[in-house]
Amino acid sequence: MSDARLTSLREGKGPIVLQGAMEMEVAPFIKRLKGAELEVYGDFFFWRGTFGTRPLIILQTGIGTAAAGAATALACALYQPSLIVNQGTAGGYGDLAVGDVVLASALYNANARYLGRDGLLRFMELGSLEHESVAAMDFPDVPPLLETDERLRYILEAFLKKSGASYRTGIIASSDQWNEASEQIRRIREKTGALCEEMEAAAVWMTAKRFRVPCAFVRIISNNNERGLSFDPSVCETLYRLLKNFLM
Repeated sequence: MSDARLTSLREGKGPIVLQGAMEMEVAPFIKRLKGAELEVYGDFFFWRGTFGTRPLIILQTGIGTAAAGAATALACALYQPSLIVNQGTAGGYGDLAVGDVVLASALYNANARYLGRDGLLRFMELGSLEHESVAAMDFPDVPPLLETDERLRYILEAFLKKSGASYRTGIIASSDQWNEASEQIRRIREKTGALCEEMEAAAVWMTAKRFRVPCAFVRIISNNNERGLSFDPSVCETLYRLLKNFLM
């Protein structure tokens, strides 16, 4: 985190919060956290310490949108973070290989679907529904995109380029779903332009926005069911190595 372009995001504000849904996604970071102290709130685990010279809080959110949203709300309320880095594994689409990295330029909430009287499934933008009646809403055939923080994305992309990692910047599909049918994955990819799917990012984005906390979203491909590539948990250590310099 030595890049001067992040100064405006950090000055006078709280620590960085790094999130992962599963134990294996946060374990590589916890092992290297100096002076780590565990704080437990309900069923949520926060490790506080320093990473390099920077204060860092590591949060295991749990899997899925409900857990991720609740964990993010707790983190924002308790620690007033300067930014959130949401990272972990994802299922790849198309030609993405295990170990490739996806940096989110945008997300979409694949849970937010509308079934019309014509029997066709369309997408919803949930934030708009808070202010408009359903009758006034336009439900598009393609998902409304949740754009990620441009400054953080630019800086993270510079770190990934410097590392020599195989990465792409694009759309991540986020929902409480797990797709194994290759034809279904292909249809989703062609309709939405998504590069991969996971289960927490959209909830983190929507929750952090309410607290006005900027977020970055990074996923490493652990499997690709469209191509028949099996799950490889070792990619979590690879992602740690790619992100560690960004966090210091």
